[in-house]
Amino acid sequence: MNPNDTIVACATPAGYSSIAVIRMSGEQAISLLHSIFKFTESTAQVEAQHVYHGHILDPRTGETIDTALVTPFFKPSSYTGEDVVELSCHGNPLIVDRIIRILIELGARAAGRGEFTKRALFNGKIDLLQAEAVLDTVYATCEQARGLALLQYEGRLSEKIYEIRSKIVDLLFLIEAKIDFPDEEDVQHDPGEFAASLVEIIAEIDTLLKGASIGLKVKEGYRVLISGRANVGKSTLFNRLLGHDRAIVHEQPGTTRDFLEESIQVGGIHVRLFDTAGIFSTGSSPDEIAQQRTKSLIDNADLILLMFDGSESMNEEDIHLYDLVKIKQKLLIVNKIDLNVKLVNEQILSDSTKISAKTGKNVEGLLDRIKCTLLPDKLRNDVLITRHRHIDALTQARRCLVDAKNAPTIETTAYELHCALNDVGELTGQILRKEILDRIFEEFCIGK
Repeated sequence: MNPNDTIVACATPAGYSSIAVIRMSGEQAISLLHSIFKFTESTAQVEAQHVYHGHILDPRTGETIDTALVTPFFKPSSYTGEDVVELSCHGNPLIVDRIIRILIELGARAAGRGEFTKRALFNGKIDLLQAEAVLDTVYATCEQARGLALLQYEGRLSEKIYEIRSKIVDLLFLIEAKIDFPDEEDVQHDPGEFAASLVEIIAEIDTLLKGASIGLKVKEGYRVLISGRANVGKSTLFNRLLGHDRAIVHEQPGTTRDFLEESIQVGGIHVRLFDTAGIFSTGSSPDEIAQQRTKSLIDNADLILLMFDGSESMNEEDIHLYDLVKIKQKLLIVNKIDLNVKLVNEQILSDSTKISAKTGKNVEGLLDRIKCTLLPDKLRNDVLITRHRHIDALTQARRCLVDAKNAPTIETTAYELHCALNDVGELTGQILRKEILDRIFEEFCIGK
């Protein structure tokens, strides 16, 4: 990346649309604007963050290409920290491509993936955590993921990481002062207080890592499995939660011979919902294969919706399945309450949500329970880690801090603290590695 050149790209999706936004950033952005844009009203001086109407011209022929709106942003008060121009034209690919081609002929360069955000990073407008949050905001799959991405973009996660880094720096200052000036009385080093401070930092990292599993699930989606014996209404509930008929429903047991998967939002949470084949205590041929697949899904599920038929008494297959999922996180559901309830098991009745998947009765209450189970209230406003890169870096930093606490010499302690600082620095981008940057920015779209 050459920081002295000017880049250009379409910032809106390819294809036909009512509006397209073409973005430029760099030293020539303003001069290139004047080369192709004729203002409708005479303008002595272009002001930042003002919108101007005019016509885009081909400077070689004077031909009008389109009417447009233009918004300039001056450095350093722009997204990239450079002069930025955003052109809003009609979203015809012919128009967009021609404008970009003219700008490239005049000296601009086609931007690479995420290059606008990369320039914001290099120019100190954001750190690496915030750059990743930009990407997560664009691709958020649910409201909770969008909210987490916004908190990270606003710097909430960065603040926590910088606090940890500052505490490590303070400890390293004490240790290195002791190493450099071992005989100075002014240099105080209480090993007990030092160890306590390390334990405190490790605990802060542990808190972040503890929330990481939830953050990853919010971003990637929870696996929620509808399970139960044949003909308890699993497919009916599956269709009800989806809002349309996806699974075949029939009074004949065993209609679902393999699992179905669909993505839905439950209270703003991304859920991967599975409808599974019925479980029998015994099975053969295709039924046995279907049940083996269901059991594999049970092993990997984040939440089991275990259904019982309220219009019938519990049988051997119900008991078998209840034992099968005993140690899994689950919600018990008694279905078919629109019929005469004959289920008499007090434990099941007291712990279950009673619904009619056919009529929709109490299904909203079930959705509330699913949300509360997957994402407790106390975690909904927390800043949660949402990337494996963050987990790896914090895990390595924690390991270095533990080694620093148990180090046999003061010099080894200082070395481990330096290593921990490097790991934390990679999180925020204070230490940049090309392979990390390449991996992150290759996920970006061009124009962002």
